[in-house]
Amino acid sequence: MLDVGTGTGSVAIAAVRAGWQVDAFDAEQSMIDFAMRRTDAAGIRFITATLPRLPYPDGAFDAVAANFAINHVDHPREGLAELRRVLRPSGHLAATVWPWGAPSATAVLWREIQDETGAYPPPGNRLPAGSDFDRSEAGLAGVLEECGFVDVRARRIEFEWRVDADALWSGVEAGIALIGYAYRAADAATRVAMRAAYDARTPALTGADGLLHFPQAAVLASGTKAALAEASVDR
Repeated sequence: MLDVGTGTGSVAIAAVRAGWQVDAFDAEQSMIDFAMRRTDAAGIRFITATLPRLPYPDGAFDAVAANFAINHVDHPREGLAELRRVLRPSGHLAATVWPWGAPSATAVLWREIQDETGAYPPPGNRLPAGSDFDRSEAGLAGVLEECGFVDVRARRIEFEWRVDADALWSGVEAGIALIGYAYRAADAATRVAMRAAYDARTPALTGADGLLHFPQAAVLASGTKAALAEASVDR
């Protein structure tokens, strides 16, 4: 299995526990370093790489997991086409994105920190015109179908996300999402203020297990790379 945009390595580690042999990559070396330091990450092959050009041969993987990754690449369709390339025929892709609409619990947290510190992302960090897609069940399913996946299905899921406070902040420092862009663009004093604002809010979000708890929703879609016979018919 290939874990796309592995971040802290959680999906990759869960896949290993389920019996998969796993490769994982992320665009940020700091995230790869973090994931590799985890004691439960033994056996996972981590590399730094960026969509839409991956250093894997055609058909290298039985499955690909893109967990909140497609929405972070400049050209989602090119990225999905590359993931389809590295899948074997009849291999499966699963992808998640944050849905548009009411702000998520994490989005509310980041907005409060930005409003308090004045740290906003610089202009020009949105996807290029024509590259974005609607963050809904139909939107994510549609972009998978555009990129040649078959048997596409999509649904909205609701769950409680539990995450270590330092692990979540490491994503901000790595420049992940709009809050990460804002952090990277900020001066040293503003970065310190952002962390202080974060630390002031995390106790109220921390459960008995010591982790932050966020009620969340996501769009989950899956698709299959056509078998060789089907692909020949399509051509």
